[in-house]
Amino acid sequence: MSAEPHSGAGAGTRIEFAYRMAVEDFRDGLRARARVSVAARRYRVLVIVGAVLLLGVMVWTWAAQGTVDVPLVVIPVALLVMMFVSPRMLARQFHRRTEAMGEFRAVVDESGVTVTNRQRTSTLTWRAVNRYAETPRAFVLLSGDRNITDMTILPKRGASHPADAERLRALIEGRLTRV
Repeated sequence: MSAEPHSGAGAGTRIEFAYRMAVEDFRDGLRARARVSVAARRYRVLVIVGAVLLLGVMVWTWAAQGTVDVPLVVIPVALLVMMFVSPRMLARQFHRRTEAMGEFRAVVDESGVTVTNRQRTSTLTWRAVNRYAETPRAFVLLSGDRNITDMTILPKRGASHPADAERLRALIEGRLTRV
């Protein structure tokens, strides 16, 4: 895989990536998405409020009756466990769906990002993406809508040259808001 000479993010910058998606890539992406998604925040609040209310009912029942029904103990714990486990399960599910797509190739340039695999090619212009997050393993590009319906993950290990992560950072910093 080749890239332009490794200079700054000036005109004509073209950065290429080749990678197979890993479960950790999806975990990073989903965590980044959850930090800024209105729906994800609403989900967390509802689960926590529901668990706290059920725990309150449990304490009230115990104080009033001296006993507690098993569901009042199990449901709040299950809600909180699901809040922490569901992102991992979702990451595994995404990974299973992308395994059949084989290797991904991404090209990032002045016009946007083009990702190709054996099933399709998708192109995102910089107008379609307005936020990004950087994790130790990946760059996560996020759509501009409130619930972040689109997310593109570019694992750093897929860069054709170690300096390409710096070049990508320089290219997207001027275009996108970091979250």
